[in-house]
Amino acid sequence: MKSLKILIFLSFISCSMGMAQNENITFQKQEVLNAQSTRISAMIQADIDKLNDVLTDDLTYAHTTGWTETKTGYLETIKSGRINYVSFVPKDVEVRIYGETAVLTGKVDVNLGRTDFTIRFLEVQRKEDGIWKLTAWQSVLNKVD
Repeated sequence: MKSLKILIFLSFISCSMGMAQNENITFQKQEVLNAQSTRISAMIQADIDKLNDVLTDDLTYAHTTGWTETKTGYLETIKSGRINYVSFVPKDVEVRIYGETAVLTGKVDVNLGRTDFTIRFLEVQRKEDGIWKLTAWQSVLNKVD
């Protein structure tokens, strides 16, 4: 009987820990999506100070054309208006958490004012000093839905 009580107790503890871990992962995924939303808003508003805060110093940003930029180059592109995002709407986003790293995949409807298109993306965020920041972006044109 004592063994049964111990087994029930251990099962309860195990289930409780599993539920807590799932809640933590859900919370982290929402943090990552919030960070993505903050970054997109800063891109659209060309808020260089905010973008500077939400991009890692070792950022690699690869556009759909294959053109690849560092953090400094990307900030200059936004500041100069070379790329002027009117809207940037993510959809079908999946978030996977690996410790202090998050991998996001999905699609984005992009409007640059003179052109609209849909891309598929792979995004990597890294948590630095308690803040999720973009460290890598890669996108391709979405030819089919």
